[in-house]
Parts: sequence; structure tokens; C-alpha cells
Amino acid sequence: HGFPITPTANTLSFYVVYMCHHLKPTTVGTYLSGICHLLEPYFPDIRIARSSPMVSRSLAGMKKLRGLQPTRRKRALSREDLTSIINRLPPTPSHDDRLFIAMLLTGFFGLLRLGELTFPDNIRKRSFKKLTMRHSLRLEPSRFSFTLPFHKADRFYAGNTVMIDALAGSPIDPLGHMLSYIASRDTVFPLLPTLWISRQGLPPTYSWFVSRLQNLLGDDVAGHSLRSGGATALALTGVSDNAIQ
Repeated sequence: HGFPITPTANTLSFYVVYMCHHLKPTTVGTYLSGICHLLEPYFPDIRIARSSPMVSRSLAGMKKLRGLQPTRRKRALSREDLTSIINRLPPTPSHDDRLFIAMLLTGFFGLLRLGELTFPDNIRKRSFKKLTMRHSLRLEPSRFSFTLPFHKADRFYAGNTVMIDALAGSPIDPLGHMLSYIASRDTVFPLLPTLWISRQGLPPTYSWFVSRLQNLLGDDVAGHSLRSGGATALALTGVSDNAIQ
């Protein structure tokens, strides 16, 4: 384009305007920082050009024009959503139906991330050390508990114990649906060690769960909807923020 090789306020301003038509302005700002870092040994004055009013105002103007894209967040699940899903179960649920409902209620009432219940879709990120084992499950008359394996933030590699209370008489009783799933799981796969097992004999993947959830409720929900929904439900009942955290 006939521009000089030495970076100037003009060329950086042109770069900002051009790139903002293809990328988010915040990303372009990050790119500028990287460009300055790489070219500074060869062009010592590049940071002066980068901090010039022309470049700063060009970037600010593009943020106003193209940077205010609405953020589309997935909504939190509600107890009504859970009831709706359970009411749509067939009279004789399949093994995968029982698995899905047990995971759904466990994630909701246990405030768990979906990644703590499922296997990653990316094979390279899979680790059997992060799967919950069947032997860690403890069933009691009024609740159940299990151990989440350790993770990188677990300083003592002890894992975390998740305890979920029953909701006797409720259609969304997590204990009742866990018992239903466990009865099927222990009958079909009595020798496999992991807690969550699909009908293929494999741990359910992230996409397996999300696809089922979205088929039932639509595309405005996703994996994080379980944890956020459970937290919202607790807040509505008057539980303090500190206790929820």
C-alpha cells in the first residue's frame, strides 16, 4: 500500500480501523501490544506512536462503533425446568434417561460444574483420575454423598466430598433419582468402577449431556446453567452469599 516500513501513528491508526472490521476492538488492542513488544528492538519509537492521540482515539472510536456487541449469556436453570424435564420422561425410562436425570439433579443441587460430572469431548484432555468412582458413593435415608477427585487447585490431593439432601415427596428429589440410576447402573455394569456410565459402557461426555439438555429446553441453556441455577435457587430461599460460595 506504499506505507513506510517504520511504524507511525498514521499506519497504526489505519491498522486499527482495518482490523476492527474483522476482529473485536479489544482483541485489536491486544494485538497492538504484541506488535509493540516484537518490533520495539528494531523500532524503538513504536510505543510513542502507539500511545499517540490518533491511535488511542481510533481504537476508542472503533470500540464505540463495533465493540458494544450484546453478550448472550446462557440462562440459569430453575426448579420449574427440572420438573418439566422429569414430567417428559417415558413411563419406563431408559438407562441413559436415568443417568441424565441423576446427573442433572446432582449438578443442580450440588452446585457442580458440568465438567466435574462429565468426560471432556477433547480426547487429549481426558483423564480417568478425574472421574468420580462408584465406591465413593454413600447412600443414606435422607441424603447421598460422593467424592470428587482431586484437581490442580487441591493442595492436599484429598478431593472434595459432595453431600446432597433428599427432597422427600418431590418430583425433583435428587436421592430418589440417584437410587433409580444406581439400580440400573449396578445391574447393567456391576464391574465398571466409575459412577457415571452411559449405556455404551463409557463415561458421558460434555456434549452428550448438553445436547440432551438443549433438546429439552432449547439453546438458551448450557452446562453452566446447572451450577448457576442451583445457586440462584438457594439465594431465593434466603441462603446467604457466603454460604452459597
